[in-house]
Amino acid sequence: MKNVTGCFAFWLLAVSLLFSACYSPRYVHSPVAVNVPVLAKKGDSKIAGYYSFNPGEKPNQTTAGKLSSGNGLDIQAAYALTNHLAVQAAFNIRNEKNYADFNINRADSSLISYKRNSIEFGLGYFTYFDKRRASFFQVFAGAGFGSSSFSDKYFTGNMPARNFKMDVTRLYIQPAILIKYGEVFASSLSSRVSLVYFKNVQSDYTAEELFRYQLKDIQKGAKVFWEPAFTNTFGLKKLPGLKLELQMGLAFLMSDRFVDYRTLNISAGLLLDIPAFFDKKDPEKN
Repeated sequence: MKNVTGCFAFWLLAVSLLFSACYSPRYVHSPVAVNVPVLAKKGDSKIAGYYSFNPGEKPNQTTAGKLSSGNGLDIQAAYALTNHLAVQAAFNIRNEKNYADFNINRADSSLISYKRNSIEFGLGYFTYFDKRRASFFQVFAGAGFGSSSFSDKYFTGNMPARNFKMDVTRLYIQPAILIKYGEVFASSLSSRVSLVYFKNVQSDYTAEELFRYQLKDIQKGAKVFWEPAFTNTFGLKKLPGLKLELQMGLAFLMSDRFVDYRTLNISAGLLLDIPAFFDKKDPEKN
C-alpha cells in the first residue's frame, strides 16, 4: 500500500512540475495611455494621438530568443467646461504577441496573438494650488467599454488553434498632481485605480487549459489594478497649442484572485489645444 501511495505521489508531483514548466501567460489585461490633460481654465482643451507599446520579456532561452511585446494607438480628448469642471474621452487599440510552450522540449510551440480595443468617458474636477496657476490638482472618474481576444496558433504537432474572447468593462478614478512652467513644459504624476470586469467569455480552450492558464474563474468579480503614470509635456512658445507628450505607465494587480497581465506601457505623441493654437496673444499676459 505504501508503494502504491508513494508511486501516486511521485506521478502527481511529476505532472505538477510538467504543467509548471510548460506554463506561459495569457495576458488578460494590458495598461493603456492615461489621459491626464493640462487644464488651467475654462475653454482649455486637448486632442491627442499617441503611439504606445508594451515592452515584454526580453529574448532568452525560455522564449527561444523571441520578444514578447505589444503596440497600438491611443486617441484622447478633454475639455474644460468651467474653471473647475472638465470632461474627457479616450479610445485605444492594441496588438500584442508572446510565445508559448505546450511542449517541454520547445519554448516557441505556439504564438499567442492579442487584439484589444476600448473607449472610455470621464468627468473631472481641477483646481490650482497657487495664484500663478503653476501647480494643479485634478481628479477624473469614468467608465470604459471594450473587448479583448487572443488566439493560440501552434507550430508543432496536430494541436488545433485555441481562441479566447471576452467583453471588458472598466470603472476608474484618477487623481493627479500637475506642475506647469508656462507653455513650455508640464509634468504630472497620476494614480489611477481601475476596477476591471471580464464578461461574456467565448472560448474553445479545454477545461484543463482554462484552469492551467488562470482563465477558469476570470468572470468572477472585479479585478482591481493600480495604474500610476508619469507624464511630461513639451511645447514651444511660438506654438503654444502644439506639444509633444511622453508617458510611462505601470500596472499592479491589487486583487486576491490572480490573472496574468502586462505591467508597463510607454507612449509618445502629439497633442493640440485648439483655442491656444489659434490664439495669437501671449498666454502669460492673460
